[in-house]
Amino acid sequence: MDFSFTDEQKEIQKSVLQLCASKLNADIFKNDEQAVFPKDKWKMCGQFGIPGLPVPEEYGGIGQDMLTTGLAIQSLGYGCRDEGLVFSLCAHMLTCVVPVLYFGTEEQKTTYLPQLCSGEYIGGNGISEANAGSDVSSMATTVVKGGGCYSIKGSKIFVTNGPVADLLVIYAKHTGGMAMLDISAFLIKTTHAGFRVGQVFKKMGLRTCTLSEVVLDNVTVPEEDLLGRERMGMAVFNQSMLWERIIMGAYHIGAMEQQYESTLQYADLRKQFGKKIRSFQHISDMLVAMKMRIETAKLMLYKVCWNYDHNKADLSQAAMVKLLTSEAKVKNSLSAVQIFGAYGYLKESEVEKQLRDSIAATLYSGTSEIQKKIISENLGDVI
Repeated sequence: MDFSFTDEQKEIQKSVLQLCASKLNADIFKNDEQAVFPKDKWKMCGQFGIPGLPVPEEYGGIGQDMLTTGLAIQSLGYGCRDEGLVFSLCAHMLTCVVPVLYFGTEEQKTTYLPQLCSGEYIGGNGISEANAGSDVSSMATTVVKGGGCYSIKGSKIFVTNGPVADLLVIYAKHTGGMAMLDISAFLIKTTHAGFRVGQVFKKMGLRTCTLSEVVLDNVTVPEEDLLGRERMGMAVFNQSMLWERIIMGAYHIGAMEQQYESTLQYADLRKQFGKKIRSFQHISDMLVAMKMRIETAKLMLYKVCWNYDHNKADLSQAAMVKLLTSEAKVKNSLSAVQIFGAYGYLKESEVEKQLRDSIAATLYSGTSEIQKKIISENLGDVI
């Protein structure tokens, strides 16, 4: 297997890093402390084309495959110190752009994708509910068809980008059906009558990425805003999750790489007992473990991206990427705090922020326990 990247892929990575260094790293601690969504930085990323990485040029995107998209997001995770912004961009692209790209009608693609790719529209999705998290089949949001339109009633929780979104992919269940087989997906503009943002949540980390409840009080949706066919919701969601679990892994790896380099540099500068702390066995052991997790995760990410681009990837492989990278991100962040010592525990330390940002990695896009369940059901498959 050839592990080299094309000149175009290298150039995209370089350009993303330049964008981060010049535009995206101002006021990260201030914005984190105040939980400010950085709309100006979002627009810069939209102008660059990050939200439209996998979208064909005819719909306003850049037209890249999954591997190239993953490499670009890895560079974004490395170069952008505002992980909330990175997470918000990923959620927008993977839970809204990707579903429209794969399941949208031609009219839906031409109507929504250009604005989603440019960042003019902010997107997301709503599937989780107060009593339906990992168990999607338990959702209580209902949809009733009549008079050439659909009426949707219910509420969604933990909606990434909810307070600032323009367009959401909302999942709802037809009544009297067979649980997950009766879920449909809809494109809902947040200006619809009956749509409102509920509670806005305060979070431990990723604070610049907004998170809220959304309420749908008999929201009327025209037939042309059904995404895919009726009762095709889980196919839409699974495609979204396949992309999300892989590309979120790319973000995790990029963030871990930057963190590792900073931690290694500190271990070379910090002296105790007349020696660089890197020379102490227990410190070097932690650094070795951090590096090994990153390099192992890279190999899996690139392989699964390559598999997808050659029609060989599935949900279990995506689950492996998500599980490996999210668990590694938490472990590496804990090690970084330990190596920085008391300085890593201080509020003004980037290491403290990285740890807070990392904790959610094992929760979003399906918990680690859900990833293990998916993998265990496909143990006979090989990557």
